[in-house]
Amino acid sequence: MLKAETTPACRAGIAAAVLAVLAGMAMPADAADWLAVSGFSWHFQERRHWRQINPGLGVERDMDESGYGPWALTAGYLRNSYDKHSVYGGVRWTPLAAGPFRFGLYGLAASGYPSPILVLPVITVEGRNIGANLIAVPNLPGYSGYLGLQLRFALP
Repeated sequence: MLKAETTPACRAGIAAAVLAVLAGMAMPADAADWLAVSGFSWHFQERRHWRQINPGLGVERDMDESGYGPWALTAGYLRNSYDKHSVYGGVRWTPLAAGPFRFGLYGLAASGYPSPILVLPVITVEGRNIGANLIAVPNLPGYSGYLGLQLRFALP
């Protein structure tokens, strides 16, 4: 497991990923199917040794044929922050839009967490072939908030 002292590497990875997404946004999104690559999380509380590198793969399917609508289906696998295997499936709903950014929620059923049902705030950004999901959960009683990053790559 990684300790909080190693978070500069996570922050550097998140910054590099954000730059890659911004560089790929020269064209509007037009993909409907995406490969989602899970990678990083940064927790606000250090009560436990969180796993902050979270490898995993998933798929997303935008329900809007133009490729960037408010509804998407998602499913995949990752090694979560509790250092457990997690299989997830659900929907992403992002009804608010500002340029290439969309804001909303994930509703997921997932294994490896204290609750099998997750509702997570998300900010999504997409270009033609690359995108990112940033999950931003505040601190809650008995639970550390975190930022989680997932990169997305358009499938042919």
